[in-house]
Amino acid sequence: MRISFELKLAILLVISAVVFYIFNYFLFHDLNFIERYLLAQLGFLPISVLLVTLVLNKLMVRREKMERIEKLNIVIGTFFAEIGKDLLRYLSKYDENVKDIAWELMHIENFEEKDFKNFKEKVLARECHINLEKMNLLELHKFLMEHKEFAINLLDNPAIIEHETFTDLLWNVLHVTEELRRVSNFRKLSAEDYKDLKGDIEKLYRLLIYEWVNYVQYLRRRHPHIFVYEVKTNPLIPHSYDVKRRNLELRFTGK
Repeated sequence: MRISFELKLAILLVISAVVFYIFNYFLFHDLNFIERYLLAQLGFLPISVLLVTLVLNKLMVRREKMERIEKLNIVIGTFFAEIGKDLLRYLSKYDENVKDIAWELMHIENFEEKDFKNFKEKVLARECHINLEKMNLLELHKFLMEHKEFAINLLDNPAIIEHETFTDLLWNVLHVTEELRRVSNFRKLSAEDYKDLKGDIEKLYRLLIYEWVNYVQYLRRRHPHIFVYEVKTNPLIPHSYDVKRRNLELRFTGK
């Protein structure tokens, strides 16, 4: 029977302790001290186990969780920098009711935690109305095909496993890409293809908004300097950097 590494280590540590106690006895010939010391150590052992298992272990788990969250948001930030924000800007141009959410996000820098929570719930419950007839589906197809490999590589990243909504977002990006790839004529879509594409693109658009707001909420807590940049480049507000700059100028000049 093969002995595990943990068992070998435990045997080695026990033997080492016995050797040290024997060495102590032959050196000082004080068995009474060894007995008192051993009892004192055994008395402290439950407290030591308590500290290690409940306190230190909890701190280590919490730190590991924070590291995983940090790595995950690095991946999410990369996604939005590479494809997500451009895709969100493009789709929002064909959202017939984009002004409703754009107006709320105009002052996202003033959001509290409860505001982020309420807005994300509203986004998931919101019915999107993307005007597919005005959209250049061929242009969208080319853009998604150019970034298809990037999206696939992100799915291979183990950091996203615990983030269901972001994984769902990536799957929807690839799904819409595949749907557009199989369309032979973008000018003559069948009623069934039009309905399927419209539903999938609207779902993708909804997930993009949700994840971007979720990402911004994380930046506000952990990386305020990056949060300021994301707010200035809000993909749901045309020319958002200039809008924010003007608002700040008006606030400080008192006009």
